[in-house]
Amino acid sequence: MIHFQLVSSTGTKFDDDVYEVVLPTQAGDVAVFQDHMPMVSAAHPGVISVRKKPGDPDSDMEHFAINGGMLEVDGKMLRFLSDDVTTADDISEKEAETALARAEELVQGAGSQKALAEAHRVLHHSRAQLNVARMKRRHH
Repeated sequence: MIHFQLVSSTGTKFDDDVYEVVLPTQAGDVAVFQDHMPMVSAAHPGVISVRKKPGDPDSDMEHFAINGGMLEVDGKMLRFLSDDVTTADDISEKEAETALARAEELVQGAGSQKALAEAHRVLHHSRAQLNVARMKRRHH
C-alpha cells in the first residue's frame, strides 16, 4: 500500500492508504504503486483514478477531475497538489456537459495564442469533469 494525499486550494480531498493511483502527467498516464521510484512531475488536466485494494474492480475505483498540478512520489507516499479538484459528488453530468460546451466555444473564439492556450486548458478540465460525472453514473 502507498499513502495518497490529494490536496486542492480548498483543502484535502483524499488522504488514505491505497493500492494504486493512476495520474495524468505531461508524458501520459502513470500508475503509481507502493515502492514506486522517486519522482516529481507536472500533471496534465484529466482524471485521477484510485484503487483502494488490490482486488478492487475498476468499477470500485474513486475518480477525481483535476486541472493539472504537481505530484511527488517517494515510494511510500504520493502527494498531489492542484488548484482545482472535482469529485464525482461535486458535479452533475448535465453541468459538466454545459461546461464542456462553453469551453469549446472559448476555443473557437480565442483571439490570441494566450487565449487559445487558456481555452484548451479549460477544455481539458471540462472533459475530465464530464468523464468523472459519467463514471459515477455508470457505477452507481
